[in-house]
Amino acid sequence: MPAQRSETSRKREDIQVAAQRLFLQSGFSKTSMDAIAAEANVSKQTVYRYYGSKSQLFSGVLGQMAERLQADLLELQPQSSLTPTKLRATLITVAERILDRILDPTYLDLVRVVLAESREFPELPNLLRASVIERGANALSHLLESAQIAAVVEISDVRIVQRQFVGPLLSYLLEGLWGDPRETRQRASVEVPSLVELFMSAVSPPHQHGDEADPRLDS
Repeated sequence: MPAQRSETSRKREDIQVAAQRLFLQSGFSKTSMDAIAAEANVSKQTVYRYYGSKSQLFSGVLGQMAERLQADLLELQPQSSLTPTKLRATLITVAERILDRILDPTYLDLVRVVLAESREFPELPNLLRASVIERGANALSHLLESAQIAAVVEISDVRIVQRQFVGPLLSYLLEGLWGDPRETRQRASVEVPSLVELFMSAVSPPHQHGDEADPRLDS
């Protein structure tokens, strides 16, 4: 059984790699399941065995990138009791990891495919949201819930607070799509501590406002 699972995993990965290469090269509409099968060196039946449609396969390609981000964020969950200082430092690292992913050239190119073909294939933006954005937000929710339990933050709706944290980061995605992602990434690294400080000010209990400010902001 382990060998069989390994073979299954390998074939699925080969199909996703081939599909990603063709989606980036030709776009969604001009990439056929036949071409993906040929690129992956498997039969068309094998492709359909793992993915019932081209949309499912595109979702799988997007989800593969989201899995790496999700794993990154879950790794960052503090192992000890949270304090405002620990939460602030963790959120800065979380923001850096998110920016690394969303400003990755391959991810940017996949987003461009979604934007270019969303009129003809309106399911693509939904796939992007469900496969990437929502999964990343769910991983962030574990950290926010831990902070709430530790009374480090006051949150009435975790989903709204997720948007409050992720929204400014997505603005860098827009810059990266139409500008130089390397310059955007460098600028983001300088600005992230201030963004996190603003976020902390918004969600911290009243008695914590002004406490334990990030010393980098005073320089």
